[in-house]
Amino acid sequence: MPYLFVGAGQAGSGIVDDIFEHTNMSKIATPVIFNSTIRDLQNLSNVEADRWYGIAEQYGLVEGTTEGFEEQVTGGFGRDPVRADEVMDEHADELQSALREQVGSAEVDADEDEVPGSGDVPFAFLFFGLGGGTGCGIAPHIAEAISSFTDGTTRIIAVCVLPNTEGPVGGDEEEASPSRQAWNARYGLDRIEDVVDGVVLVDNQRLSYHNAAEGQFTEYNEYIADAVVDLISGPILERIDRSDYDVDPPIIDLQDIVTSLSFGVGEDDREPGYAALGRSVAMTRSLRGYLLPFVGRKSVDALALANLADSKQTVAGADSRDARKAIGLLRAPSRYIRETDYRIGTSKLRTFLTTRCDEVNLGATLTRRNLVSFTALFTYHRDDIDRIAEIERLAAEYEDESEAVVA
Repeated sequence: MPYLFVGAGQAGSGIVDDIFEHTNMSKIATPVIFNSTIRDLQNLSNVEADRWYGIAEQYGLVEGTTEGFEEQVTGGFGRDPVRADEVMDEHADELQSALREQVGSAEVDADEDEVPGSGDVPFAFLFFGLGGGTGCGIAPHIAEAISSFTDGTTRIIAVCVLPNTEGPVGGDEEEASPSRQAWNARYGLDRIEDVVDGVVLVDNQRLSYHNAAEGQFTEYNEYIADAVVDLISGPILERIDRSDYDVDPPIIDLQDIVTSLSFGVGEDDREPGYAALGRSVAMTRSLRGYLLPFVGRKSVDALALANLADSKQTVAGADSRDARKAIGLLRAPSRYIRETDYRIGTSKLRTFLTTRCDEVNLGATLTRRNLVSFTALFTYHRDDIDRIAEIERLAAEYEDESEAVVA
């Protein structure tokens, strides 16, 4: 059954494109890209034009293979998510047709006889930026369309990119004031939390401590893509048969991740949580080990992995001791999970997480790569995150100072 990965706007499109650089990703997931600027779409390397949809004020939703696509999708929304919302609202019915076209054309597993239908999308990831216009404005419409298309059966995780609000640091953010971007971010968060099961925050302010040239934004997108792929793919992408190994590590799946990202029980009581993502990597071979078989293997310190993932959380200033839930996934070669001299102490990983919060889930999966990765999600209530409080303060200041904003 295919998962759905949707990128909206420049930031979301870029992350989805990096995710599909991973081998075999298209075997388990369908990418769909929505954007209002042809330049951003043409920068994609791994998602083809038949998965693109342009958004244009005059034409509505335009398929990427449409003749004259470049002339119809040119403008963008000038960092105005309210206008993007209005345009998408006028063409919301077209989203259903787009989803039907994309899910219906998804690759079918060799063991499946039928093309997947609307009920065969158990999980969807929706990636978009909160500082600009397109993604921030249209993302809630996309989430609502996915839910409607699947009769509410799809669990939707939003991955939202917070803008840097300390001032321009390069890339796409240099054209708008931090307070205006903060207003956009608040506007986007207020709307998206009503239509998704959980929110993962990616904070561009994590780059503000550097001279963030375009290359660093690219590296940050790749970091997010690697973390997401590790969390969702497990042995699926590497086609590993666990029965081939004398090891049976605990498993977490996407439903566990959704549970970790939300609060409450039952449909009426569910409340989306806000999570920060952290990932650490350690090589299992030295350079000498790559050149000579059976030498150069390195031990991996579980506590060092956990601390590094914690320090690399994707929200500036996030303190995992304020988290309410945590979920972690260790991905490692089999000898680092089974009982050997190189076994990683998963009990240390669990202990680390349980010192942060009471509700913890930990899994492990195998890889053929010569590296170990530990990926964690720390889930907070919205009010627990100081960074969001800062954004709300700046947004309120902008609203007080500007008569141009329509609430």
